[in-house]
Amino acid sequence: MDEQSITVTIADRPYKLTIKREDEEIFREATKYINDRLKSYAANFSFKDKQDLLAMVALQYTTNALKNERILAFSNKELEKKLENLSHLLDSNV
Repeated sequence: MDEQSITVTIADRPYKLTIKREDEEIFREATKYINDRLKSYAANFSFKDKQDLLAMVALQYTTNALKNERILAFSNKELEKKLENLSHLLDSNV
């Protein structure tokens, strides 16, 4: 595996990571997303410290991820039903 070390900064704290070289772009994008969300929450809500902001970013991200998982699961079930119907139609015409 081709790995590399990078440092990302989240909430003004640097984190050293060892990642696959091909994953660098997604890690950088994720870091930017988190920091942008932190800035947005800081500008729009009162907070005691950055941990409050990080908790809200984590909650937002996790909520979106769970919604997407449910949508994907539903889509997969619907696709399976349609494929089964198509298979039955093809079998009945043979």
